[in-house]
Amino acid sequence: MTQLSNTATWTQRPLVRMAQRIGFEPANVDYFVEKLNPVWSLLNLRATVVNVREETHDTKSFELQPNMHWQGISAGQHVGVNVEINGVTHKRRYSLSRAEAVNADESKTIQITVKRVEGGLVSNHLHDHIQAGDVIGLEAADGDFVLPAELPNSLLVLTAGSGITPVFSQVATLLNEGYQGSIEFLHYVRSPADRIFGEQLEALAQQYSNLSVQWCFEAAEGQSKPERFSAKQLAKRVADYQERNAMLCGPAGFMEAVREHWADIGRSDALAFEYFGAPPVDATDAIDANITLKTGKQIQLNAGETLLDSLLENGPNLTADELPKYGCKRGVCHECKCRKTSGAVKNLLTGKVTAGEEDIQLCISAPVSDVTLG
Repeated sequence: MTQLSNTATWTQRPLVRMAQRIGFEPANVDYFVEKLNPVWSLLNLRATVVNVREETHDTKSFELQPNMHWQGISAGQHVGVNVEINGVTHKRRYSLSRAEAVNADESKTIQITVKRVEGGLVSNHLHDHIQAGDVIGLEAADGDFVLPAELPNSLLVLTAGSGITPVFSQVATLLNEGYQGSIEFLHYVRSPADRIFGEQLEALAQQYSNLSVQWCFEAAEGQSKPERFSAKQLAKRVADYQERNAMLCGPAGFMEAVREHWADIGRSDALAFEYFGAPPVDATDAIDANITLKTGKQIQLNAGETLLDSLLENGPNLTADELPKYGCKRGVCHECKCRKTSGAVKNLLTGKVTAGEEDIQLCISAPVSDVTLG
């Protein structure tokens, strides 16, 4: 990555105005603008990496300063990150992970937090190669998992693993903006060493009397058995949890257990959530299926997989043209959108089953019959 600063916005803006007056093709002007500083662009959103901080043994936060194309972000939303690896641009989406910089003020920075994923191409590249001064590509903020306009009187926050990142930014934003309601924050995590934002949350709890933070460990020194989510466990931790509006984010299995309990107590409307990854395929829908690609090649999809899961699993047997593009893997970025010419699939987010020729998102589509992709 080229290392240059992003300080000369005062130079960038006149270049934009000059190009517009002269009538040059923006792409041609962009070529020369990027030679001056790779973060400058008349067309593209980019950011300079200002700082890299280690949160845990396998998690890092990246502070980013976007260029003039930044349009802002709301707590709970995510931003697209584009990095070049071996000459190929790869895209992923990561949540905002702090309260600051929720508007389009260029003097502000934003922060994403990335957990290293075993075999994960982009997460490992960010951890191993990206450092302060590097320039990366961005895509505009998106996502519906945002704070409501009318805030509830009390909140319950349930997170697990790296699902803490978007909710941490929401809680920090609420507190910074003077929210007076009670917040009970429960985070389920493997061990004390795996607590992302552990020190920051403890500091917020010390600063704000209306925030209580509780850690639920699978394994900790002196702990006799794992502490996992259940109705009994939650009631022991937060006696009035059924009276609170809840925010939820984490691995699919954890979220399914929480959502099922909220449905059982008739409080689904009081539960806001976002999946980190696609929801699991329901066992009643899981089938083995044949996927026919546009090249005519067939692959076998195992019951319980999404179309994207299966294609990536068969990656070594596929050509570059047959491998799908993808980004968020949770139905948000639409990077894996493609044409299905026959067969039926279930949308894991909506539960709707559709058949025939249509555009689908591979990451949230589970086949309920053999499928042909165009």
